[in-house]
Amino acid sequence: MLKRYLLEIEIAVIVILVFLLCLKFQKKAERNEKLADGEHRVVEISEDGVVRSADGRVYFPTGYVQPGEATPTVTPSPTPAPLSETERRLAALTEEQRARYNAAVNFEIPSGIAFAHVEESLSIREKASGESKQIGVMYPNNYCVIQSTEGEWAKVKTGNITGYCRVAYLITGDEAVRIARETVVCKATTTGNVNIRSSATTQESNVVGTAERGKTYVVLEPVVFSDDPDAPMFCKVQNGSKVSYIALGKVTISYGWTPGKAK
Repeated sequence: MLKRYLLEIEIAVIVILVFLLCLKFQKKAERNEKLADGEHRVVEISEDGVVRSADGRVYFPTGYVQPGEATPTVTPSPTPAPLSETERRLAALTEEQRARYNAAVNFEIPSGIAFAHVEESLSIREKASGESKQIGVMYPNNYCVIQSTEGEWAKVKTGNITGYCRVAYLITGDEAVRIARETVVCKATTTGNVNIRSSATTQESNVVGTAERGKTYVVLEPVVFSDDPDAPMFCKVQNGSKVSYIALGKVTISYGWTPGKAK
């Protein structure tokens, strides 16, 4: 009795497997028939990934789109812009070195900056009056910072002098900012005893002199990159009649303009 029961189960399993196999072959035959008619056959794949079937339909992740229908816009991935030489150099520096670079090349124009607009000189007086004592003088293109105005007079600070001069003889606003950008003077002050070099490397053979702490030079270029692993940046300075280089970590860079003088 048991054997007969097991035999019936085996026959049932075989029948099911045969049915599934027949179903599989039927679906495959239907798919092949459709492919033979050109349906879903891929005939083109464009460079931006658009797939077209034989009947002109375009396939997107959301499905096929019939010819004449609006097709989704394919946006190619943006190509990153190549790094400039400066960006490439900065990327290889430490965070501290990048901060040193930024401090060397960036400067801020003071709010209220103004320049003397005279042929000879502009008097700076103790009070806002033409009869007041003259305590200083600004020459053409000397700068000051306006602290306040009182009628035709401006209270200004230039260098170590704080006094008053006539507003009519000052260049102010956007024009003053333009002049400030064009006339800014960059200086480098040594922070200790340093070597002065003929090129932007730390080779012993290029040392042309030394400077003590507090020595100031006019800067020709605040940052010159170097392939020297011990000093990746130098400051290019005017050293008398010669052009010289000092490791950037050995100087403090400052920016400024020519102030007036005390009388």
